[in-house]
Amino acid sequence: MTDRDEVKLHWLRQNERRHIRNLPRWAKVRIEKKAAKWLGKACKVSVPLFWGQEMSVVFPEFVSGRLGKFGYFEDDVTSMFIDCLESGMTFYDVGSHFGYFSLLASSLVGSKGQVFAFEPTASTYEVLTENAARRDNITCCKVAAYRTTGPLAFIEQGVGRSSLNFVIGEGYEPDPADHMARETTVPAVKLDDFASQHGEPDFLKIDTEGAEIPVLEGMIDTIARCHPTIVLEMGDHVCSSTGNGLSRQNVDFLLRHGYEVFEYRNRDPRPHVPRASYSYTNLLFRHPTRMTRPRIAK
Repeated sequence: MTDRDEVKLHWLRQNERRHIRNLPRWAKVRIEKKAAKWLGKACKVSVPLFWGQEMSVVFPEFVSGRLGKFGYFEDDVTSMFIDCLESGMTFYDVGSHFGYFSLLASSLVGSKGQVFAFEPTASTYEVLTENAARRDNITCCKVAAYRTTGPLAFIEQGVGRSSLNFVIGEGYEPDPADHMARETTVPAVKLDDFASQHGEPDFLKIDTEGAEIPVLEGMIDTIARCHPTIVLEMGDHVCSSTGNGLSRQNVDFLLRHGYEVFEYRNRDPRPHVPRASYSYTNLLFRHPTRMTRPRIAK
């Protein structure tokens, strides 16, 4: 049985018991999170993911808490990966954070595939590299993906709020009461430039806190040439708070390039009808020229 087969089997088993609380696991996470808050500092711990892979996380950070309690993060995106990633594929994880989706993709694409994990901020990147070292096919890239290659203004919020780091958009207005946010400069790369040197992606996840359009604009040639499957985070509140445009523009951009859009409900894909506005969700974009297509729920 391949790693991919094992991941799929564990996900099916997890689905059967997902409404049953694992009380010992939840209690352990609760104690560790409270200890971190009491100590007044972030605490790094190791947690098992749903297919048995160990991963380093940092309490009391939000994503880490979810991984600690459930062994996965974002039910819909995890299902998208399991449905669409095949052995031997190349995956780009844009906004990799601590690397949950990079680890998942690494197991799904196997030894013949490769994973490139993009994370520009130092404290987050440190945890990412520790997790990537657990696998042989993950390459960590300490850069942001953007529409241009060069220095990029960025907000870093510390390891405890690391999932909320973001590119400073044109409409960004600092919050004087937010003492955690720190403006910095990080290197950025156009994914077209990156792909020309390291190979084109078959699949991407782009989670850049509202800066998804600049990432897409930086890979326009790659989109036209190889039509990679793309998962995008959507959410107008995040876009507004970071000074970036609204999420509908992401949908319109990829529709203009011939993509079809899917949403997942209860781990099953359905065709997505574009909306005027978006609360928090994730969407799957697939081009008709891609052979593998998601199973559509009836």
